[in-house]
Amino acid sequence: MAISIHSGLTDDNDFVDLLNELLNALLVQQTPEQLWVIQIDNWFDHKWLCYSGSGSVASKLPVDWTCSFMDQFASVKEQFWRDKLTFPPFAPDRVVGQWSFLLSRGGYIEVPLPKLPHRESRRRSHSNLNRRVEDFVRSASFVWYSGNTLKNGRGSAMVYSIGNGKPICWFAAFGRKLGWMLERTKGIDKEEVSRLLFGG
Repeated sequence: MAISIHSGLTDDNDFVDLLNELLNALLVQQTPEQLWVIQIDNWFDHKWLCYSGSGSVASKLPVDWTCSFMDQFASVKEQFWRDKLTFPPFAPDRVVGQWSFLLSRGGYIEVPLPKLPHRESRRRSHSNLNRRVEDFVRSASFVWYSGNTLKNGRGSAMVYSIGNGKPICWFAAFGRKLGWMLERTKGIDKEEVSRLLFGG
């Protein structure tokens, strides 16, 4: 049984159709125990791929006579891409919806699971640095997609698949010109995404 995500008021129907093709192709290819589909309020770029968040690290200022005592203990913000995959730290107000599907004998059924990939309350970015995907579930595909595609004329999708072996993570960007077209990818060949979308 195919799954289907419905269009919202700010979604381009053709982009959501493309998303549904992608979701169902991923399920055939990977058959994870869970599928999570997460809508982000607006377009997001490839920099979110495998991004863990930001945190404070000790400053590397040289200690000499020009530095005050406090400068020696100063910290600076730094961005992190952890070795162990973590959930992308989207702010809660950017997460429009989180839908969960479970594998059953008849295919995938929508089941509202209580434990969500994205928390509903705002937290400091560094709190995400150790929210490992593998601690959340043992077999799942997570698909993030951008909202506001009707107005923007561009869309993005990001996929994390975990199960046996190393996680598979990739990003795809789409543009609406004469119909929706795949423009670029990261972490996967464009041809492979095209095969998923169009079966070619």
